[in-house]
Amino acid sequence: MKNSSKALIFDFSKKNFYSLTPLISTIDNDENLSDLDVILAEELDVNVIKKELKKHDEIIIGTSFRTAQLPEIYERMKIIYSNLKTTDLEKITFIAGGSHPSGDPLSTLKIGFDAAFIGEAESSLSSFLDAFLQQGAIFSTPGIAYLDDKTDELKINPRPPAIVLDEYPFISAKRGLYPPLEISRGCAFGCTFCQVPNLFHRQVRHRSPDVIIDAIKWMLPRRLNDIRFITPNSFGYMSSKSKYVNEEAILYLLASIRSMDGIRDVFFGTFPGEVRPETVSEDFMNNIKPYLSNRRISVGLQSGSDKVLKEIRRGHSVKDGLEAINILLSTGFTPVVDIIIGIPAASEEDEHLTMELMNNFIEEDVVFRAHAFMPLPGTALEKTEYSPVSSKIKKTLGRLSSQGKIEGSWSQQEIYAQNTWNTIKRIYDLPPIQREDIH
Repeated sequence: MKNSSKALIFDFSKKNFYSLTPLISTIDNDENLSDLDVILAEELDVNVIKKELKKHDEIIIGTSFRTAQLPEIYERMKIIYSNLKTTDLEKITFIAGGSHPSGDPLSTLKIGFDAAFIGEAESSLSSFLDAFLQQGAIFSTPGIAYLDDKTDELKINPRPPAIVLDEYPFISAKRGLYPPLEISRGCAFGCTFCQVPNLFHRQVRHRSPDVIIDAIKWMLPRRLNDIRFITPNSFGYMSSKSKYVNEEAILYLLASIRSMDGIRDVFFGTFPGEVRPETVSEDFMNNIKPYLSNRRISVGLQSGSDKVLKEIRRGHSVKDGLEAINILLSTGFTPVVDIIIGIPAASEEDEHLTMELMNNFIEEDVVFRAHAFMPLPGTALEKTEYSPVSSKIKKTLGRLSSQGKIEGSWSQQEIYAQNTWNTIKRIYDLPPIQREDIH
């Protein structure tokens, strides 16, 4: 390794595997970045950084994280800054992307990151790294946020055009990285609690079936025969309208995959690709059933109150949710129904309606996945004061959990929500971390 070389170190873990793999694949396929040493650090700490600083003159350290991870990331950045010499820190550029940096670049930058990538980063990261290699103006890169080096004022560059998914890789053949296959990106709906529209706007894009099939052809000889998908709405795949099911395209994809030698399992309509309730129909479920290994379908309902559903702009009713649950039951599937507790628009009566809906299925083969509401940056509810779940609702949730009707760590999410809320407030009350302030 030449001492004059440059490197990119990814903080690479299970928590950001899905989001980083497409970026790593894009970098590996970019000829302009062939001179860049790309290192995947599964346990990024000061010792790893010091080791790489001995090999390289300049390095970029990159990560991707969600809002719930902010307290953990903040503590680690403080440790890194306090345990490296100023001369070493000056050789490092810290960058971050993902849902939290996209929604709240200011808090991201204040904890020691030099650039926050807004939204999808395949195009912008490649441009940033090319400028890095060429000694160019990295902070002119489209789609990033940074702090003015003199005033600490937040600067946000215009985002580049949305990428064409078919033109970018989503698995890494070079490194053997294969997350669930991302078949769609973006969401046409604007739910007030969700970060997806902020990440990708409301422009929905799809990977064509043949591109997905080609990826699976690479996977199968390597015994990667458990096929899963990433999409905001599985039954919206290849649809030109928000509530329309393109049954022909979905059946073509699933049938083509099932016809391939070596396929073991195909999971569709389950995590990490739930379905919207209004897209569930009896004929469609019966048509896709022969191709699926899963008999659990994840349905995003979120509340048992029509008033709340309207307030959070879900675009469907409680009736739509009930019909979807009953159709899934009648066609031999187990509905796994997502609900959110503590939505700001929900009164005690609204929460009771949600609990009542859950109780009505106590004898049925229905599972509910409960989530504690967290105000997320970049959403319409980002300024909402965090409010703990009431003791009465907790009691009901505890009873349903003991009966096996609830999945999900809603109680742990409550802790994350409180810790994250407190951390964000603390970050905003403090000046940005500066290299010269530490040493």
